[in-house]
Amino acid sequence: MTKDKILAAAIHQYSLFNYYGATMQKIAKEVGIKPASIYFFYKNKEELFIAAFQKLLQSHFEQMKGILDAAKDAGILEIFNSLLAGTVAYHKSHMQETNAYISLVASPPAEMKQFLHEHMKTFDTWMLDSLAELAKRELPHLTETEAKMLTKQFVLLMDGIFWEINLYDDETLQEQIKQANEMMRKLLEGIQHE
Repeated sequence: MTKDKILAAAIHQYSLFNYYGATMQKIAKEVGIKPASIYFFYKNKEELFIAAFQKLLQSHFEQMKGILDAAKDAGILEIFNSLLAGTVAYHKSHMQETNAYISLVASPPAEMKQFLHEHMKTFDTWMLDSLAELAKRELPHLTETEAKMLTKQFVLLMDGIFWEINLYDDETLQEQIKQANEMMRKLLEGIQHE
């Protein structure tokens, strides 16, 4: 459908040129339509990019939910490992979207900051609540505060690994994941002995 092609082209152009360089002309050319045809679906560039970013961010969110859902019956260390490995695998296989995501998060256009802030708050709340609940399942002696702290420490590592996706080759990235998993293992060992 043309609307989906427009959204995909907007994300692609954003990944190449950021918001201000991704013109309606370039998007239309990529789709093979006239620029005026975009306005049949979106009243302006801001509305188009909000829709494109919603699609991009929702896809990322759904992927993370899927990874967590597939691992939820495992132990917490395996869940952490699955999230790290799954996040990297997903982003490496969707580099165009990953580049757009990185650009959006690193320097969002002023018009998108509120939208991005709301999305990230929703995502972070889901991630923290989900992982804290799973951590408490395995470690019932944890208080809510301790479970959230453990989860925040993991998310900090996961964020670091995410930002390395574009920096390192696959071998180095796998070593980084291994080190992050080892850090979480040691952290969990300390918690289990308390």
